[in-house]
Amino acid sequence: MTDELLALVGPDLREDVARCAAAAGYRIRTAPAADCRRDWLRAGVVIVDVEAIGVLAGLGPPGRDGVIAVTDHEPAEEIRRSAMNLGADQMITLPADEARLVGVLTGFRSPSRGTAGALALIGGHGGAGATTLAAAVAAVASESSRVLVLDVDEYGAGIDLALGIEGRSGLRWQDLTLEGGAVRASSLHRALPQVNDHLSVLCPQRDNARRIGVDAVTATMDAARVDGDLVVVDLPRTFEAITNAILDSVDLVVLVTTASLPGVAASRRVAARIAERAVTAEVAVRGPAPSGLRAVEVADAIGLPLITAYRADPALPSRMESGRLRAAPRSPLGRAARTIRGRIGTADRPAA
Repeated sequence: MTDELLALVGPDLREDVARCAAAAGYRIRTAPAADCRRDWLRAGVVIVDVEAIGVLAGLGPPGRDGVIAVTDHEPAEEIRRSAMNLGADQMITLPADEARLVGVLTGFRSPSRGTAGALALIGGHGGAGATTLAAAVAAVASESSRVLVLDVDEYGAGIDLALGIEGRSGLRWQDLTLEGGAVRASSLHRALPQVNDHLSVLCPQRDNARRIGVDAVTATMDAARVDGDLVVVDLPRTFEAITNAILDSVDLVVLVTTASLPGVAASRRVAARIAERAVTAEVAVRGPAPSGLRAVEVADAIGLPLITAYRADPALPSRMESGRLRAAPRSPLGRAARTIRGRIGTADRPAA
């Protein structure tokens, strides 16, 4: 449990909540209820008021532990039900029950399993190698964690192809139907194509023109993270609703580019669009460098920190033609994948 408290409350209750949070030893963070997706799962505790409950009831974030509802008046029964659906099993009246709120907050400080991380990779230009690197990161992560890979690039070759499982049976995005925006991660894993017991892949169905739904993507991501899965997303370079929703949900975006002048020029535009979503982003640079550009120079020109640099493997395409990608620990791709994987925390839940 982190020491950060997310307060989704109006000005009338903000001082009361801040006082109680400080007494219980929390750092307080505020956000509008309509735009709290990234912080909803990350915060140790979330406090919501009646207005926020109404907003969240329409958005349908995943239920979670550590949610407390506060009010300065007796709420309607409908609000109580909505609060319970969010995971709030207590409704505390302020300022009358400040001592009770401090006690509840203190109780939440005991250690508990947190939600897992989420990472997105996006190419700065065509042929940058984002799908290959995403597949390598997922394969490396599955050595120690359960991993769900989401391929939302409807016009790409498919990360299932990179992982060598394109012919395996299982649900694709167009097969996924959600009731009430909810999905259970454990059931989903069993229904998806799998690389192994720890690595499942959800990708578009080839030759199916039906678009992937934004709600399906966000509900799947939320359910997987709550269940302790590391989520790896292969993003398209089209900044449509799905891409923006994912950027608002992940912990880190890795922009993949080659060390070339055209690659830098295209990647700068993609980086600018990522910056609009206020998400942490870093760049992975794949060599060789025909113009002699160093990886740090590429990163500086794009305007993002350098997370890793690695050489291209000339033999990789032929190996992938004959079988699935393998990111050997000492290979350039394997080292890059392990560096990226190391930046994303997971829940204390090993792969079973």
